[in-house]
Amino acid sequence: MAKKKGNRDFMGLTNTECVNVSKQILDNAAALYDDAKLLAGNKSYGRGTSMLIHCTEETMKALILFLDGNGFQFRRKVSGISNLFIHHKLRYGLAMLVSVLYIFSEDFKTLLKKIHKEPKRFKDSLEDKKQVGGAVLKYLQTKIMVIIQEVDWFSKAEYLRQEGFYVDFSDEIKSPLQISKQGFDAVLLRTNGMRNVVSGFIDAVESNEDEFAEHLDKLKQQFIDENWYAKIGSLIETYKNREVNPLDALSNGLTEFSTEINSKTDLDDLKH
Repeated sequence: MAKKKGNRDFMGLTNTECVNVSKQILDNAAALYDDAKLLAGNKSYGRGTSMLIHCTEETMKALILFLDGNGFQFRRKVSGISNLFIHHKLRYGLAMLVSVLYIFSEDFKTLLKKIHKEPKRFKDSLEDKKQVGGAVLKYLQTKIMVIIQEVDWFSKAEYLRQEGFYVDFSDEIKSPLQISKQGFDAVLLRTNGMRNVVSGFIDAVESNEDEFAEHLDKLKQQFIDENWYAKIGSLIETYKNREVNPLDALSNGLTEFSTEINSKTDLDDLKH
């Protein structure tokens, strides 16, 4: 039976179409971002916040399509990936990963500046393995709570998106008008970080630099060799369970990891 015209969706796009459509989605995300700032300029922080979250969702859709358009195989190999284009919750999980990546990338930039400024001191410090191990533990100790905050925030992003548009009552009245500039700015900060990571990656891919292209090819192969597509499919299946929020489980796991790191650093302090 012939397929009816107009039945194709994101899952049926060719690689070339994926790239073109991703650019249009990013344009829409940019428009949502601009609208959010206009709303905030008029002190409509609740609706502005919701628009920022919609911007984040669109950016995540665009990222997956752009990746597939450049040789990745998410739509082909990840079971349930079509849900990313339908359900809000899946996009928040991806956005959380990008947000955490931004946090680490900013720290890495700072580290590179320090190395460039004092290369000999950095080289000497690497020779002391105990010192390096202690520095890594202390870094994780400071960053783990930041990551937990990101996980917690994105686990509640859908509620925040709705609160920005609708008045609700749960023990007390909740109105978009109650969302403050501070609340809007917190979302804006996350949105800016996420957009910077995505735009930076897209610019790097489109630069066609040989070194980056080589790393990108290795990453594509790693997704296959390490069975990452199947693992992502398993995560999506977990997200589809309405009774379980996997971000809550991740937050609990990170909290336990944080406790373990703190106990190790406390023991090290006692030894000294």
